[in-house]
Amino acid sequence: MSVYSDRLPTTHTGSLARPQPLRDMLLSRARRQPVDEAAFETATAQAVAEVVRRQCEVGLDIINDGEQSKTGFALYVRDRLTGFDGPPVRRAMSLEGRAFPDLVGNLVPIQMAQPCTGPLAWKDFASVERDIANLRAATADLAGKQIFMTAVSPGSFTNFNPNLYYPSQEEYLATVVDTMRREYEAIAAAGFILQIDSPDLAQRSYNYPDLSIDEWRKVVASNVEEINAATASIPREKLRVHVCWGANEGPHNYDTDLIDIAPSLIRLRAAAISVVGANGRHEHEWRVWEHVKLPQDMSLIPGVIDSTTNIIEHRQVVADRLIRFGRLLSRDRIIAGVDCGFGTIVVDRPKVDPSVAWEKLRALVEGAEIARSVLWRDG
Repeated sequence: MSVYSDRLPTTHTGSLARPQPLRDMLLSRARRQPVDEAAFETATAQAVAEVVRRQCEVGLDIINDGEQSKTGFALYVRDRLTGFDGPPVRRAMSLEGRAFPDLVGNLVPIQMAQPCTGPLAWKDFASVERDIANLRAATADLAGKQIFMTAVSPGSFTNFNPNLYYPSQEEYLATVVDTMRREYEAIAAAGFILQIDSPDLAQRSYNYPDLSIDEWRKVVASNVEEINAATASIPREKLRVHVCWGANEGPHNYDTDLIDIAPSLIRLRAAAISVVGANGRHEHEWRVWEHVKLPQDMSLIPGVIDSTTNIIEHRQVVADRLIRFGRLLSRDRIIAGVDCGFGTIVVDRPKVDPSVAWEKLRALVEGAEIARSVLWRDG
Protein backbone atom coordinates (compact mmCIF):
# COMPACT_ATOMS: atom_id res chain seq x y z
CA MET A 1 0.00 0.00 0.00
CA SER A 2 2.72 2.49 0.94
CA VAL A 3 4.85 3.87 -1.89
CA TYR A 4 6.71 6.28 0.38
CA SER A 5 10.20 5.08 1.19
CA ASP A 6 11.42 8.30 2.82
CA ARG A 7 8.73 8.86 5.47
CA LEU A 8 5.75 7.48 7.34
CA PRO A 9 2.79 8.29 5.09
CA THR A 10 -0.26 9.94 6.61
CA THR A 11 -3.95 9.52 5.90
CA HIS A 12 -7.32 9.67 7.61
CA THR A 13 -10.42 7.49 7.74
CA GLY A 14 -12.60 9.18 5.15
CA SER A 15 -15.32 11.53 6.37
CA LEU A 16 -14.61 15.19 7.04
CA ALA A 17 -17.02 17.94 8.02
CA ARG A 18 -19.14 19.45 5.25
CA PRO A 19 -19.68 23.20 4.86
CA GLN A 20 -22.93 24.37 6.45
CA PRO A 21 -24.94 24.96 3.22
CA LEU A 22 -24.10 21.47 1.97
CA ARG A 23 -24.78 19.98 5.40
CA ASP A 24 -28.22 21.60 5.39
CA MET A 25 -29.02 20.05 2.02
CA LEU A 26 -27.82 16.64 3.15
CA LEU A 27 -29.96 16.88 6.29
CA SER A 28 -32.96 17.71 4.12
CA ARG A 29 -32.21 14.73 1.92
CA ALA A 30 -31.90 12.46 4.96
CA ARG A 31 -35.32 13.70 6.12
CA ARG A 32 -36.80 13.02 2.68
CA GLN A 33 -37.37 16.72 2.10
CA PRO A 34 -36.95 18.27 -1.38
CA VAL A 35 -33.51 19.47 -2.39
CA ASP A 36 -32.49 21.59 -5.38
CA GLU A 37 -30.38 18.96 -7.16
CA ALA A 38 -28.48 21.42 -9.34
CA ALA A 39 -27.52 23.48 -6.31
CA PHE A 40 -26.59 20.30 -4.45
CA GLU A 41 -24.28 19.11 -7.24
CA THR A 42 -22.58 22.51 -7.43
CA ALA A 43 -22.13 22.70 -3.67
CA THR A 44 -20.73 19.18 -3.55
CA ALA A 45 -18.17 19.80 -6.28
CA GLN A 46 -17.02 22.99 -4.54
CA ALA A 47 -16.82 21.23 -1.17
CA VAL A 48 -14.73 18.39 -2.61
CA ALA A 49 -12.30 20.85 -4.19
CA GLU A 50 -11.96 22.69 -0.89
CA VAL A 51 -11.56 19.60 1.28
CA VAL A 52 -8.86 18.29 -1.06
CA ARG A 53 -7.08 21.65 -0.85
CA ARG A 54 -7.22 21.57 2.94
CA GLN A 55 -5.83 18.04 3.13
CA CYS A 56 -2.92 19.09 0.93
CA GLU A 57 -2.36 22.24 2.98
CA VAL A 58 -2.18 20.19 6.19
CA GLY A 59 0.29 17.83 4.52
CA LEU A 60 -1.58 14.51 4.33
CA ASP A 61 -0.19 12.01 1.83
CA ILE A 62 -3.20 9.80 1.12
CA ILE A 63 -6.33 11.89 0.66
CA ASN A 64 -9.95 11.66 -0.47
CA ASP A 65 -13.15 13.63 -1.06
CA GLY A 66 -14.14 13.76 2.61
CA GLU A 67 -17.36 11.90 1.73
CA GLN A 68 -18.88 15.31 1.05
CA SER A 69 -21.84 14.03 -0.98
CA LYS A 70 -22.99 11.39 1.52
CA THR A 71 -25.57 11.57 4.30
CA GLY A 72 -23.51 8.97 6.15
CA PHE A 73 -20.83 6.36 5.56
CA ALA A 74 -23.53 3.66 5.35
CA LEU A 75 -26.74 5.69 5.05
CA TYR A 76 -25.95 7.00 1.56
CA VAL A 77 -27.09 3.78 -0.10
CA ARG A 78 -30.69 4.64 0.75
CA ASP A 79 -30.45 7.66 -1.55
CA ARG A 80 -29.01 5.66 -4.43
CA LEU A 81 -30.74 2.28 -4.32
CA THR A 82 -34.32 1.08 -4.45
CA GLY A 83 -35.76 -1.03 -1.65
CA PHE A 84 -36.01 1.44 1.25
CA ASP A 85 -39.56 2.74 1.12
CA GLY A 86 -40.83 1.33 4.40
CA PRO A 87 -40.84 2.99 7.82
CA PRO A 88 -37.77 2.78 10.08
CA VAL A 89 -37.50 0.06 12.70
CA ARG A 90 -35.85 -0.01 16.11
CA ARG A 91 -32.64 -2.00 16.49
CA ALA A 92 -31.85 -4.13 19.50
CA MET A 93 -30.48 -2.07 22.37
CA SER A 94 -26.69 -2.20 22.52
CA LEU A 95 -24.92 -3.60 25.54
CA GLU A 96 -23.84 -0.07 26.42
CA GLY A 97 -27.40 1.17 26.13
CA ARG A 98 -28.58 -1.53 28.50
CA ALA A 99 -25.84 -0.77 31.03
CA PHE A 100 -26.16 3.02 30.82
CA PRO A 101 -29.80 3.83 30.01
CA ASP A 102 -29.38 7.55 30.73
CA LEU A 103 -26.82 8.16 27.99
CA VAL A 104 -28.01 10.63 25.36
CA GLY A 105 -26.94 12.24 22.09
CA ASN A 106 -23.59 11.32 20.58
CA LEU A 107 -22.80 9.06 23.54
CA VAL A 108 -25.01 6.27 22.18
CA PRO A 109 -25.13 4.60 18.75
CA ILE A 110 -28.05 5.01 16.38
CA GLN A 111 -30.97 2.88 17.56
CA MET A 112 -33.13 3.19 14.44
CA ALA A 113 -32.58 1.39 11.15
CA GLN A 114 -34.13 1.65 7.70
CA PRO A 115 -35.11 -1.86 6.61
CA CYS A 116 -34.90 -3.22 3.10
CA THR A 117 -38.55 -3.72 2.07
CA GLY A 118 -38.16 -4.27 -1.67
CA PRO A 119 -35.71 -5.46 -4.34
CA LEU A 120 -32.29 -3.80 -4.27
CA ALA A 121 -31.22 -2.09 -7.47
CA TRP A 122 -29.33 1.03 -8.43
CA LYS A 123 -31.64 3.98 -9.14
CA ASP A 124 -28.93 6.64 -9.02
CA PHE A 125 -25.56 5.19 -9.94
CA ALA A 126 -24.89 8.58 -11.51
CA SER A 127 -24.18 9.82 -7.96
CA VAL A 128 -21.28 7.36 -7.73
CA GLU A 129 -20.02 8.58 -11.09
CA ARG A 130 -20.29 12.21 -9.96
CA ASP A 131 -18.34 11.41 -6.80
CA ILE A 132 -15.60 9.90 -8.94
CA ALA A 133 -15.63 12.84 -11.36
CA ASN A 134 -15.50 15.40 -8.55
CA LEU A 135 -12.55 13.71 -6.86
CA ARG A 136 -10.72 13.24 -10.14
CA ALA A 137 -11.17 16.93 -10.99
CA ALA A 138 -10.06 18.07 -7.54
CA THR A 139 -6.89 15.94 -7.60
CA ALA A 140 -5.98 16.21 -11.29
CA ASP A 141 -2.96 18.45 -10.80
CA LEU A 142 -1.62 16.88 -7.63
CA ALA A 143 1.71 15.12 -7.55
CA GLY A 144 2.98 12.82 -4.84
CA LYS A 145 -0.45 12.04 -3.44
CA GLN A 146 -2.37 8.79 -3.33
CA ILE A 147 -6.13 9.08 -3.63
CA PHE A 148 -8.73 6.90 -1.94
CA MET A 149 -12.51 6.71 -1.93
CA THR A 150 -14.75 4.97 0.56
CA ALA A 151 -17.73 2.64 0.23
CA VAL A 152 -19.75 0.75 2.83
CA SER A 153 -19.06 -2.95 3.40
CA PRO A 154 -21.75 -5.58 2.77
CA GLY A 155 -21.92 -6.35 6.49
CA SER A 156 -22.43 -2.74 7.55
CA PHE A 157 -24.95 -2.30 4.75
CA THR A 158 -27.09 -5.08 6.19
CA ASN A 159 -26.63 -3.92 9.79
CA PHE A 160 -27.92 -0.43 9.01
CA ASN A 161 -30.59 -1.77 6.66
CA PRO A 162 -32.01 -5.03 8.03
CA ASN A 163 -33.78 -7.43 5.72
CA LEU A 164 -37.58 -7.45 5.60
CA TYR A 165 -37.90 -8.53 1.97
CA TYR A 166 -35.63 -11.38 0.91
CA PRO A 167 -36.54 -14.95 1.91
CA SER A 168 -33.33 -15.41 3.91
CA GLN A 169 -30.46 -13.36 5.31
CA GLU A 170 -28.09 -15.33 3.07
CA GLU A 171 -29.99 -14.28 -0.07
CA TYR A 172 -30.12 -10.69 1.13
CA LEU A 173 -26.39 -10.57 1.81
CA ALA A 174 -25.63 -12.15 -1.56
CA THR A 175 -27.77 -9.50 -3.26
CA VAL A 176 -25.98 -6.75 -1.35
CA VAL A 177 -22.61 -8.14 -2.45
CA ASP A 178 -23.69 -8.28 -6.09
CA THR A 179 -25.16 -4.78 -5.93
CA MET A 180 -22.28 -3.06 -4.16
CA ARG A 181 -19.67 -4.75 -6.33
CA ARG A 182 -20.55 -2.29 -9.09
CA GLU A 183 -19.60 0.68 -6.90
CA TYR A 184 -16.44 -1.00 -5.62
CA GLU A 185 -15.24 -1.79 -9.12
CA ALA A 186 -16.05 1.68 -10.44
CA ILE A 187 -13.93 3.31 -7.74
CA ALA A 188 -10.99 1.02 -8.41
CA ALA A 189 -11.36 1.43 -12.19
CA ALA A 190 -11.08 5.19 -11.71
CA GLY A 191 -7.57 4.61 -10.38
CA PHE A 192 -8.38 5.30 -6.73
CA ILE A 193 -7.63 3.14 -3.72
CA LEU A 194 -10.91 1.63 -2.56
CA GLN A 195 -11.53 1.79 1.19
CA ILE A 196 -14.22 -0.55 2.46
CA ASP A 197 -15.78 0.88 5.63
CA SER A 198 -16.41 -2.17 7.78
CA PRO A 199 -17.25 -1.44 11.42
CA ASP A 200 -19.39 -4.58 11.19
CA LEU A 201 -16.17 -6.52 11.79
CA ALA A 202 -15.89 -5.07 15.30
CA GLN A 203 -19.28 -3.91 16.54
CA ARG A 204 -20.78 -6.85 18.40
CA SER A 205 -22.26 -4.64 21.15
CA TYR A 206 -24.21 -2.51 18.66
CA ASN A 207 -25.22 -5.04 16.03
CA TYR A 208 -25.27 -8.46 17.72
CA PRO A 209 -25.50 -7.72 21.43
CA ASP A 210 -26.97 -11.11 22.31
CA LEU A 211 -24.35 -13.26 20.57
CA SER A 212 -21.55 -14.95 22.46
CA ILE A 213 -17.97 -14.16 21.47
CA ASP A 214 -17.66 -17.53 19.71
CA GLU A 215 -20.86 -16.89 17.74
CA TRP A 216 -19.65 -13.38 16.98
CA ARG A 217 -16.34 -14.66 15.61
CA LYS A 218 -18.30 -16.69 13.05
CA VAL A 219 -20.13 -13.56 11.92
CA VAL A 220 -16.83 -11.70 11.53
CA ALA A 221 -15.26 -14.55 9.55
CA SER A 222 -18.30 -14.69 7.26
CA ASN A 223 -18.30 -10.92 6.69
CA VAL A 224 -14.59 -11.02 5.84
CA GLU A 225 -15.31 -13.60 3.17
CA GLU A 226 -18.12 -11.43 1.78
CA ILE A 227 -15.72 -8.48 1.44
CA ASN A 228 -13.19 -10.73 -0.28
CA ALA A 229 -15.86 -12.01 -2.68
CA ALA A 230 -17.22 -8.55 -3.46
CA THR A 231 -13.74 -7.19 -4.26
CA ALA A 232 -12.26 -10.27 -5.92
CA SER A 233 -11.68 -8.48 -9.23
CA ILE A 234 -9.86 -5.54 -7.63
CA PRO A 235 -6.07 -5.73 -7.29
CA ARG A 236 -5.10 -6.21 -3.66
CA GLU A 237 -2.82 -3.18 -3.71
CA LYS A 238 -5.82 -0.99 -4.56
CA LEU A 239 -7.82 -2.04 -1.51
CA ARG A 240 -7.81 -1.10 2.16
CA VAL A 241 -10.38 -1.83 4.87
CA HIS A 242 -11.37 0.31 7.86
CA VAL A 243 -12.48 -1.43 11.06
CA CYS A 244 -13.73 0.41 14.14
CA TRP A 245 -15.99 0.23 17.18
CA GLY A 246 -18.06 3.28 16.30
CA ALA A 247 -17.54 7.03 15.98
CA ASN A 248 -19.53 7.95 19.07
CA GLU A 249 -17.95 9.11 22.32
CA GLY A 250 -19.67 6.43 24.37
CA PRO A 251 -18.33 4.21 27.16
CA HIS A 252 -17.14 1.50 24.73
CA ASN A 253 -16.59 -0.85 27.65
CA TYR A 254 -18.42 -3.60 25.76
CA ASP A 255 -16.26 -3.30 22.65
CA THR A 256 -14.97 -6.59 21.31
CA ASP A 257 -11.27 -6.99 22.07
CA LEU A 258 -9.10 -6.68 18.98
CA ILE A 259 -7.40 -9.98 19.83
CA ASP A 260 -10.76 -11.72 19.30
CA ILE A 261 -11.14 -10.52 15.72
CA ALA A 262 -7.57 -9.93 14.51
CA PRO A 263 -7.14 -13.52 13.22
CA SER A 264 -10.10 -12.91 10.90
CA LEU A 265 -8.98 -9.40 9.91
CA ILE A 266 -5.67 -10.64 8.54
CA ARG A 267 -7.64 -12.87 6.16
CA LEU A 268 -8.92 -9.79 4.35
CA ARG A 269 -7.64 -9.63 0.78
CA ALA A 270 -6.44 -6.07 1.33
CA ALA A 271 -3.16 -4.22 1.20
CA ALA A 272 -3.90 -2.40 4.46
CA ILE A 273 -6.27 -2.49 7.39
CA SER A 274 -7.19 0.58 9.42
CA VAL A 275 -7.86 -0.01 13.12
CA VAL A 276 -8.55 2.13 16.17
CA GLY A 277 -5.44 2.82 18.25
CA ALA A 278 -5.73 6.22 19.94
CA ASN A 279 -8.71 6.21 22.27
CA GLY A 280 -8.62 5.15 25.89
CA ARG A 281 -10.33 1.83 25.21
CA HIS A 282 -8.08 0.55 22.45
CA GLU A 283 -4.68 2.28 22.62
CA HIS A 284 -3.14 -0.68 24.46
CA GLU A 285 -4.03 -3.03 21.60
CA TRP A 286 -0.84 -2.32 19.68
CA ARG A 287 0.36 -5.33 21.66
CA VAL A 288 -2.04 -7.58 19.74
CA TRP A 289 0.38 -7.50 16.83
CA GLU A 290 3.01 -9.14 19.01
CA HIS A 291 0.80 -12.24 18.99
CA VAL A 292 -1.08 -12.05 15.68
CA LYS A 293 1.27 -12.04 12.70
CA LEU A 294 0.38 -9.39 10.15
CA PRO A 295 0.92 -10.80 6.63
CA GLN A 296 4.06 -9.49 4.93
CA ASP A 297 2.00 -8.01 2.09
CA MET A 298 -0.34 -6.12 4.44
CA SER A 299 0.23 -2.71 6.04
CA LEU A 300 -1.38 -1.38 9.19
CA ILE A 301 -3.07 2.02 9.46
CA PRO A 302 -3.28 2.52 13.22
CA GLY A 303 -5.42 5.33 14.52
CA VAL A 304 -3.06 7.68 16.35
CA ILE A 305 -5.58 10.53 16.52
CA ASP A 306 -8.88 10.17 18.41
CA SER A 307 -11.79 11.29 16.22
CA THR A 308 -14.32 11.64 19.06
CA THR A 309 -12.75 14.41 21.16
CA ASN A 310 -11.89 18.06 20.64
CA ILE A 311 -8.57 17.57 22.43
CA ILE A 312 -5.78 18.19 19.93
CA GLU A 313 -3.13 15.53 20.44
CA HIS A 314 0.41 16.73 21.03
CA ARG A 315 2.64 15.79 18.12
CA GLN A 316 4.93 13.88 20.50
CA VAL A 317 2.00 11.72 21.63
CA VAL A 318 1.32 10.91 17.99
CA ALA A 319 5.00 10.18 17.40
CA ASP A 320 5.26 7.88 20.41
CA ARG A 321 2.30 5.84 19.19
CA LEU A 322 3.77 5.51 15.72
CA ILE A 323 7.21 4.60 17.03
CA ARG A 324 5.71 1.70 18.97
CA PHE A 325 4.04 0.36 15.85
CA GLY A 326 7.06 1.03 13.65
CA ARG A 327 9.46 -0.83 15.93
CA LEU A 328 7.06 -3.74 16.23
CA LEU A 329 6.05 -4.15 12.58
CA SER A 330 8.79 -2.24 10.69
CA ARG A 331 8.56 1.33 9.53
CA ASP A 332 7.62 0.54 5.91
CA ARG A 333 4.40 -1.22 6.94
CA ILE A 334 2.89 1.61 8.96
CA ILE A 335 0.61 4.39 7.69
CA ALA A 336 -0.38 7.03 10.24
CA GLY A 337 -4.15 7.29 10.51
CA VAL A 338 -7.17 8.39 12.54
CA ASP A 339 -9.45 6.21 14.68
CA CYS A 340 -12.57 7.00 12.66
CA GLY A 341 -14.14 9.75 10.58
CA PHE A 342 -14.90 13.32 11.62
CA GLY A 343 -18.27 13.31 9.83
CA THR A 344 -19.45 9.71 9.56
CA ILE A 345 -23.11 10.74 9.71
CA VAL A 346 -24.38 14.22 8.86
CA VAL A 347 -25.75 15.97 11.94
CA ASP A 348 -26.70 19.55 12.74
CA ARG A 349 -23.31 20.10 14.36
CA PRO A 350 -20.28 17.80 14.17
CA LYS A 351 -19.12 16.41 17.51
CA VAL A 352 -15.58 17.61 16.76
CA ASP A 353 -15.42 21.22 15.64
CA PRO A 354 -14.19 21.27 12.02
CA SER A 355 -11.41 23.77 12.77
CA VAL A 356 -10.22 21.54 15.60
CA ALA A 357 -10.34 18.47 13.33
CA TRP A 358 -7.97 20.14 10.88
CA GLU A 359 -5.53 20.95 13.67
CA LYS A 360 -5.71 17.34 14.86
CA LEU A 361 -4.76 16.25 11.34
CA ARG A 362 -1.89 18.75 11.37
CA ALA A 363 -0.68 17.14 14.62
CA LEU A 364 -0.88 13.78 12.86
CA VAL A 365 1.45 14.99 10.11
CA GLU A 366 3.86 16.64 12.56
CA GLY A 367 3.94 13.56 14.78
CA ALA A 368 4.61 11.32 11.80
CA GLU A 369 7.63 13.44 10.92
CA ILE A 370 9.03 13.10 14.45
CA ALA A 371 8.46 9.34 14.31
CA ARG A 372 10.20 9.19 10.93
CA SER A 373 13.31 10.82 12.34
CA VAL A 374 13.45 8.25 15.14
CA LEU A 375 12.61 5.16 13.09
CA TRP A 376 14.99 6.05 10.26
CA ARG A 377 17.72 6.70 12.82
CA ASP A 378 17.04 3.25 14.25
CA GLY A 379 17.66 1.81 10.79
